[in-house]
Amino acid sequence: MIGERVLNYKVESRLGEGGIGAVYLATHTQLGRPVAIKVLHPELSSNPEIRERFRQEATTLSALQHINIITLYDYLEEERGLFLILEYAPGQSLDTFITQVSGPIPEEKTLYFFGQMLDGLAYAHQKGVVHRDIKPSNFIVTPQSEIKILDFGIAKILKEGQAKFTKTGTQLGTVLYMSPEQVQGKTVDKRTDIYSLGITLFEMLTGRCPYDGNALTEFQVYEKILNEPLPRMQDFYPRIGTHLQALVDKATAKRPEDRFQSCEEFKSALLSLKGVSPSMPQVAQTLFPTATTPPAPPTKPTPAKAKTGSEAERRRHRNNLVLYSMLSVLLLFSVWFIVQELDLLGPGKGEGAGNDASVGKVRDENLQVDDFEEEYTDEEDAEKSKTPEDILMDSLEAEKSRIEAFIKLLRKDRESVLLKDLLVDGQFESDDFGEFVIQVTVANRRTDARFEEIVVDIRYFDDSDKELKAREQALEPLDPEKSLTFRVREDVEANKFTVKLQKAKVIDLEPSATLDSLNTELGLVKERLEKLEREIIETEE
Repeated sequence: MIGERVLNYKVESRLGEGGIGAVYLATHTQLGRPVAIKVLHPELSSNPEIRERFRQEATTLSALQHINIITLYDYLEEERGLFLILEYAPGQSLDTFITQVSGPIPEEKTLYFFGQMLDGLAYAHQKGVVHRDIKPSNFIVTPQSEIKILDFGIAKILKEGQAKFTKTGTQLGTVLYMSPEQVQGKTVDKRTDIYSLGITLFEMLTGRCPYDGNALTEFQVYEKILNEPLPRMQDFYPRIGTHLQALVDKATAKRPEDRFQSCEEFKSALLSLKGVSPSMPQVAQTLFPTATTPPAPPTKPTPAKAKTGSEAERRRHRNNLVLYSMLSVLLLFSVWFIVQELDLLGPGKGEGAGNDASVGKVRDENLQVDDFEEEYTDEEDAEKSKTPEDILMDSLEAEKSRIEAFIKLLRKDRESVLLKDLLVDGQFESDDFGEFVIQVTVANRRTDARFEEIVVDIRYFDDSDKELKAREQALEPLDPEKSLTFRVREDVEANKFTVKLQKAKVIDLEPSATLDSLNTELGLVKERLEKLEREIIETEE
């Protein structure tokens, strides 16, 4: 295929090959746009039924236009085979990213990636397309930290005709990521994708698949999928929180009706349960998307400062110390009493002054415990006096802060990506008439961003790299795909110079779907906070 032409594209190189075909990098001969061309194996593409299904599915895929889904540009059916002309997304597959770059992906970065995966699949499910082959190798992580989903619909097409093919390597999907109903050959729906997403989330957080494909036979993997719960993620990576384990458990439930019923519900739970203590089930129930009843009106609201996880840990630790101290005293008293009854202390040891001393010692220890308990009585009483509304208020405030911090992080990452395409270059022109003249060009290569408040930093140096002079140049705003060129004249005897971007304000014209979703979530949390505050005020009045 290399060197051949497919429509207006010249095939440049092979990107990869799998069980159903090969993928090539090609370039449009006039536009210079790179694309990926997927070519099905001849034994698949020569079957009339497969060709018909493929044609129908290509029509469906052409309607999927989402930032997190690889776009289908064109479809070709000819004697050489069946061709999909696809958007080319440079980067690494998620499985390669995990094994060669990151290992277990940090929680915040996992949530950033996984939110995009859920957004893309939610969109596809709304269009009636089920992927059926969700696994890390079908996600691309671009240099801009964007997620692109591959191979939509192909698994569905070939799965229907799979019984007609026996060639090794044509089986679709990877059994390690299949749902129970999928390995049983039952009818599947979007909840199968959700199961496979749960397995993928497990691998992102732990750096490994829950099942060892090298140590287990296919039949053994089937048995585990059907009959055994997944291993605990903390067994592989102890720093994973219980809230994430709960999400994976729900997503990978054996029965489809016990899983998240949509990607939207999965994402809502991903945001809602993060950071909620398992000791507050009433809060988890309120925040969890399946909750159906509003919180009851407060009876006696008591303003309370939200406690952090570390404060809660210290409080539990102090309570444990109190309990252990009391048990120790009771144990000592019991032993002393039994010894007295059995007269094992020897003559004269069970009566008189010795008795008083022993009892006095126990009383002293009891007094120490009492003093220790009293020290924390006020704090414990305040905690016990908190109503469910107080706890919910604390949790919602924490959730609001967490989402705001996450939005800030995403915006910072996005701005960093956009700023890389604001290019600044300087060319020396002359140093005639005592002036050092530089031609500066500033170009906005983005189609989805505008830059304002641009400031360019220019510095002049002599042969020994000693800085002679520095100046800042403020520029007009730059619209998408626009550039400007200007000359800078400076009275300085320099031999070298540098021209760099000092700062610029980024106007993102196409915010990501993930950011939009987070802003929606933030708005809902703020609405619930305001409503709860109004209810508390009305009750107080």
